[in-house]
Amino acid sequence: MVTFVKFDVETYNRTKGLSDSPIYTFVEEETPDIEMITDSEGNPTLGGRIGYGLAYALMAGFIGYFVLFI
Repeated sequence: MVTFVKFDVETYNRTKGLSDSPIYTFVEEETPDIEMITDSEGNPTLGGRIGYGLAYALMAGFIGYFVLFI
């Protein structure tokens, strides 16, 4: 899991006028790892394989564009 820190705007806005405002206004959140979608048996689904194929084709196209034209 990857964690990142973001500013807690809700707590800040609720307590910004108080004299005893909170010390910590940042929240650590965990983002789930990116995984291929699988069925109940653990095999990748057709949609997941098509999605990964399109993503890699787009990535290769962008890299190829920048290598050739820039």
